[in-house]
Amino acid sequence: MTTVNHVKNAYRRLLKVERRRFANDPQVLTAAQKQTRSEFENNRTQTDEKKIQKLLKHAANVEEVIRRYVVQAPRSKVQANTYNIKFTSEHALRDRHPIIIKSSLQKTKDGAEPKD
Repeated sequence: MTTVNHVKNAYRRLLKVERRRFANDPQVLTAAQKQTRSEFENNRTQTDEKKIQKLLKHAANVEEVIRRYVVQAPRSKVQANTYNIKFTSEHALRDRHPIIIKSSLQKTKDGAEPKD
């Protein structure tokens, strides 16, 4: 596979994962796609093979972060100050990474603000 094909595939994979992750948030989806397009356009004339490989690795890392660590958490329509986190099988939960969610809205049992 040629370098051009590798670059096109990386671009398509990024756009695809952005569409999946940000499907319910058009503003974030548009911003992510603009950023991706801009980064690829800024490097369109790159000819140094080592630099291209480094950029492809960066694109793959960004794709993985979005795919595994970004979740959608829409506000609950039923309960105030509550968000419904939507995990998928792609998320890092299967790697047993702890997920710690801190919120300034949370209170301790005695009603005080949580300490960091």
